[in-house]
Amino acid sequence: MVAGGSDTIAAIATASGPAGVGIVRVSGPDAIAIGGRLTGLAPAALPDRVLVRAVVSDLAGARLDDGVVVAMRAPRSFTGDDVVELQVHGGPVNLGQVLAAVVAAGARIAEPGEMTRRAVLAGKLSVSAAEAMLAVVEARSERAWALAQAHLGGALATAVAATRRRVIDALAELEAHIDFPEEDLPTLARQRLRDALREARDAAAALAASFGAGRVAIEGLRVAIVGVVNVGKSALLNALVGRERALVSPEAGTTRDYVEVPVVWDGVAVTLIDTAGWRAGAGGLEERGIALGRARADECDVVLEVIAAGEPARPLGARAIGVASKADLGGGVPAGWIATSAVAGTGLAELRAAIVARAGLADDSEAGSAVLLTARQRDAAARAQQALAAAAELIDAARPLELAAVEARAGLVALAALAGEGVGEDVLDALFARFCIGK
Repeated sequence: MVAGGSDTIAAIATASGPAGVGIVRVSGPDAIAIGGRLTGLAPAALPDRVLVRAVVSDLAGARLDDGVVVAMRAPRSFTGDDVVELQVHGGPVNLGQVLAAVVAAGARIAEPGEMTRRAVLAGKLSVSAAEAMLAVVEARSERAWALAQAHLGGALATAVAATRRRVIDALAELEAHIDFPEEDLPTLARQRLRDALREARDAAAALAASFGAGRVAIEGLRVAIVGVVNVGKSALLNALVGRERALVSPEAGTTRDYVEVPVVWDGVAVTLIDTAGWRAGAGGLEERGIALGRARADECDVVLEVIAAGEPARPLGARAIGVASKADLGGGVPAGWIATSAVAGTGLAELRAAIVARAGLADDSEAGSAVLLTARQRDAAARAQQALAAAAELIDAARPLELAAVEARAGLVALAALAGEGVGEDVLDALFARFCIGK
């Protein structure tokens, strides 16, 4: 991939399928010239940021469509390059014809995320903002969208900046004392520096720990429904989603493969997974289905352990919620388990709430605004936590201040990476490979 705007790239910037309007975006040094060639308009007839009515034609003069063209000259554009957008009627065939004409006029097809990558390289956008932008596009629930929008609005940058400021102030004082080694560091000053670095360490640790909730908000909760055969797992899934999605039968072994159903509860994306029931003596395809279900359950965030009301409880793991099904038929319910009835609808709201609670997300968007979205961010926060903890310990142990300063600087580097500064090409490659071509 070309780093920067040395050549001109183009892509369809709107979703595929029939639409009233579709956009072909062109970015690079020849963008305005290409726009002029296809519309018959001189550069002077394309004032900056003004929509101009135009007929789009190919290089042979054949009419393609009637629309508008807008020029956005460097550096006042999203990518930092000259940018032209041809806004025409939507539809894959129509947009494909316009894009082909743009390429014939001198552009090349953009790679995934290349438009946004140019914006990052031009300093128009930080890496963390690009990550937030991707999260906005990929959001599967209202909570994921709200969290991504908070990041895009600068929530993470604000949180990281406050911690960096604390570390910078502590490091400045450390280096001032290092410059005058003949003077011992007063006890109160040592304690103040230690406490400041510990506060920064705790802030970094809180951010690192938030990644679990962030991952769930973005990717959603995966919930496996497990139990022996004919305990009511499939009926429970159907009742939870409000429609028949899994087959229900008194015949043992009806579910031979896991069935996944996506839903959204209280703004949280949830994938319910009905697994094959366990039983001794299962063989062949059924045994394989049971094994697949167990493996899928091992990957899930939450496991619903289902028994029939009146049956003895099973031990519950850390990820498990105990569910006593068929409560309408009577029978005792173990303490701490949720009694449900797919027939009467009892216990379903309580169970949904218990599942959503496992997401670990605050009810108000402001409280969760600095939740980390990516593993890269989590790793950077963890490195900052480790380095700042080491710096505080060195000061507390009255070790040479130079050693504490080295760790404090390492903490600052990690915090900068968390904010999206100074990341390598490998990180950019991995990030932008997930973007669509038009973005």
